[in-house]
Amino acid sequence: MVTIIGLIKQSLRIKKILFKIIYFIMKAPVVLIIYNRPKETKHVFEAIKQSKPTTLYIFADGGKDEKDIILCKEAQSIINDVDWEVDLKVNISTINMGCVPRIISALDEVFKKEKTAIVLEDDCLPHLTFFDYCNNLLDYYVDDENIMHISGCNLLQQITSNGPSYFFSNYALPSWGWATWARAWKKFNPNLDTWQKHKKEIYHHISQENFAKWTDTFEYIRNNRVGWDIPWNIDIWINNGLNIMPYQNLVKNIGFDETATFTKNKLSGFSNLRVYEMKFPLIHPKNKEILFDKELEAASIKLLRDMD
Repeated sequence: MVTIIGLIKQSLRIKKILFKIIYFIMKAPVVLIIYNRPKETKHVFEAIKQSKPTTLYIFADGGKDEKDIILCKEAQSIINDVDWEVDLKVNISTINMGCVPRIISALDEVFKKEKTAIVLEDDCLPHLTFFDYCNNLLDYYVDDENIMHISGCNLLQQITSNGPSYFFSNYALPSWGWATWARAWKKFNPNLDTWQKHKKEIYHHISQENFAKWTDTFEYIRNNRVGWDIPWNIDIWINNGLNIMPYQNLVKNIGFDETATFTKNKLSGFSNLRVYEMKFPLIHPKNKEILFDKELEAASIKLLRDMD
């Protein structure tokens, strides 16, 4: 005889199974962009492997010389360690494209096919909960054009929250583990010169105190094409977009040394950020109030100076 309690338990079991099936299907593709750092690449890949994404893109840049090519091949060997059921898509450049063209071309290719993506570079090591955090928010804000970026890294490391799991900010820096939608990425300007075309509109996003450092950085990037994430943040500003920032840092950069493209200063205070576990279910803010921009700008400026 089937009891009411038995029916309730059966219903709950079915709901749990359905949730797991839906969640499995709804997992966003993970994009891993690598170059010539096999040690760091392996650490980041192991974190991805634990999360078992249903789709994994690996984009690799080519080496500059014979020694570089050997390191690139060592980093690319992680492909042989993919041992779970996954739709694996690999793109290995036969030439050295450079950091900025490789990343931009990778994301352009991904978003021609995918509506969402979680993005990691070879030195950005996430806490395992980073993936669920991104998947939850990619789904929750899928139709909200105002939200353009989901950060995993919080340079302030840990901020006391009055309840919510995350807050909104104008700052989407640094790009050490993040996620976004195709609808947002289509607003990225690959010429990296948005700031010059919209100076008046973006000046209210930077403080007078740090005005010279920001504008010098914007112009240096535009002329030398050595960065993409700061121009991307400018594109977010111009489109009245917002970034989601976790109250507790979920990603750390493990690549601070002389082999890095930008993060060469081992003594930087950002070289050993602590990562925390995100708690679920996520608690969503009641409104889109922008918080901690002054503190995040100061931290971003300090990071820029550490990279000089």
